[in-house]
Amino acid sequence: MRHLPPLNALRAFEAAARHQHIARAAAELNVTHGAVSHQIRHLEAVLGTELFRRSGNRISLTTAAQRLLPVLSESFDRIAEATTGAAQKAAADHVTIACAPALAAKWLVPEIAALNERHPGITIDITPNQGLTWFDPRQRGTTTDSDLVIAYGHPDVEQPGYLALPEIAFFPVCSPRLTHGPRALRHPKDILRHLLLHDDDGTGWQRWMNQAGVELRADMRQMKLGNASLSLDAAADGLGVALGDTILADADLAAGRLVAPFPARVAAPGSYFLLRPPMAHGGEARDAVATWLADRLTTRLI
Repeated sequence: MRHLPPLNALRAFEAAARHQHIARAAAELNVTHGAVSHQIRHLEAVLGTELFRRSGNRISLTTAAQRLLPVLSESFDRIAEATTGAAQKAAADHVTIACAPALAAKWLVPEIAALNERHPGITIDITPNQGLTWFDPRQRGTTTDSDLVIAYGHPDVEQPGYLALPEIAFFPVCSPRLTHGPRALRHPKDILRHLLLHDDDGTGWQRWMNQAGVELRADMRQMKLGNASLSLDAAADGLGVALGDTILADADLAAGRLVAPFPARVAAPGSYFLLRPPMAHGGEARDAVATWLADRLTTRLI
């Protein structure tokens, strides 16, 4: 057992002795003049010896205080150094990833277990950002202060920190229930008998129908949802037909919650890419996570 004097009293004494001034010590510790004086008197009572000689507003160190001050100053310096180093290490091993909400829900969150297994010493935070659903690097302020960004759009390949991923394609997906019965999806034109689900202005469906040779009628029933994740979930529930891609629809397709009724696919107007903001922290931890994410996404897309 360590029998130590009160640490607050030691801090008050060390600051006052170093400055040889009560008011300056109070300002450093962000407490009142009276609080410092009280802590010093308390320490003197605990130690059973006088630490300061007082003459009006001036103080001077006794022999006991002169012996105690360098020991305390060195100890507090070492504590500050150690705790600062620990905080910096914790920050270095903490990585924040920003991405579109749909990508977070449908791909990144399910992959976190594998990421944690590969890098168990790194803490991962995920920040969904709808602005990254279609990211234009020319629009400043679109990114976050995250360490890594996974976005969809057109990467600025001339700038450092951008890693373009393989191109993707869009294709219709639906509940397996919609492939049976009198309104079954057997041919691309059968799409016209179902509710179209989308998270854009409908141009995605227009592009696919042009590719598949289907004419989009003005009386087609459509529903716009907030993001692609909601569209895919609604499709899995049998509400209608959504557009999926290899990343966002992959888990639902593998689990049988969704099926792709037609082989026709249309190239996406943009692509996914990884961005390492130049001012973000993370160091080696960020680089390790970035490499893992790029490998995982590239493997999924190829």
